[in-house]
Amino acid sequence: MPVPTPDRPPQRPARPPHSPDLLVIGGGIVGLSVALFAAREGLAVALIDPRPFGSASTARSGALIRTHYDSEVEARLALAGLTLFESFSELIGGESPFTPTGFAYVPTVEEVVDGRFRARVAMLAGCGIDTEILDAAGLSEIDLNLDISDVGVVAYEPRSGFADPALTTAGLAAAARRAGTQLRLGVAATGLIESGGRVIGADTTAGPVFAGAVCVCAGVRSRALCAGVGLDLPLTPTVIALLTVPRAVPGHLSVIDAAGGIYFRPDPPQQTIVGRRAFDDVVLDAPDDEPEPPDWSFMDAALPALQRRLPSAIGAPVIARRAGQLDMTPDGRPLLGPTALPGLWLSCGWSGTGFKTGPSAGQQLARWLVTGSAPDRDLEAFCIERVPEPARGPRSPH
Repeated sequence: MPVPTPDRPPQRPARPPHSPDLLVIGGGIVGLSVALFAAREGLAVALIDPRPFGSASTARSGALIRTHYDSEVEARLALAGLTLFESFSELIGGESPFTPTGFAYVPTVEEVVDGRFRARVAMLAGCGIDTEILDAAGLSEIDLNLDISDVGVVAYEPRSGFADPALTTAGLAAAARRAGTQLRLGVAATGLIESGGRVIGADTTAGPVFAGAVCVCAGVRSRALCAGVGLDLPLTPTVIALLTVPRAVPGHLSVIDAAGGIYFRPDPPQQTIVGRRAFDDVVLDAPDDEPEPPDWSFMDAALPALQRRLPSAIGAPVIARRAGQLDMTPDGRPLLGPTALPGLWLSCGWSGTGFKTGPSAGQQLARWLVTGSAPDRDLEAFCIERVPEPARGPRSPH
């Protein structure tokens, strides 16, 4: 099935017979989702990645599944993602990776005082999200482990929680394969192939792969790939740092603590994962750099914040550390949709939010690829044209 390009005639340069309609570059949760749903839409799809599925940023994600966002379009996309994770076994197949712990957003005092917090929760509720503001007494009826005496309120989401990255990518890969996607691991894209002003494939370590369209879902490596065809993506490779401590309580909510600058969630068995909420102070010089595990400066900041919010963690030792990469955009929102170069599509720049919205975004992007128009017109706000030149520094939406 041909892939139309929005607002352009369906011209298509000749390509070898039996080549796919769509080539997806990147085998994390974002790329696998695009490949799966594009194949379900009837496209012939190939996906390449030099590594095992989900072994880069996806494997190192905090993997929160929540819907607390600043904008309606992101909130609706996250709600679609939550709904998909809730029905993962039915919609995707395999074992469900989702654990609904409930979620709390702890605002800063400034957000509460100036009214932004209550206005945001009202906006989210208007989007159909199950959320409410709880004071300390109300929160204690749900989770006795959290101390919010410094702020006094949280936004609570009963349906939210976290997902297992390995189970998620395994389920998506199996479903993509069942849908007919050609999955090729150990194959790295080295550049995009352009002909007649159109992207028609990619050069790879296994030779050229031609396709009707290419969707770049390569995370921090997306910028280098697109630079070869004259498209400068506003992406900054940054570090995501996570640490794990033993958990002294049976369970607790998944939490974004804006006041403390961290996020954390329970992790089986009897552990808690905690991560940094902002990443703009740790920038990598090159996307191929392998980040070192977080150092003591991160732990010296994260542990007191965790212990302030979760007193049962006081005295808990760090038992694991890991670091990964994020592809940050100036506004912390993804680059999603077609580009000005026919045949080239993007799903990158997720800035740490791609795990929870990757499957629902893949579903929407696949429909966009087939029909030539965004299923939700608000998605056009994620196109690369929104980013002014020159691009500014990254901002995390966590």
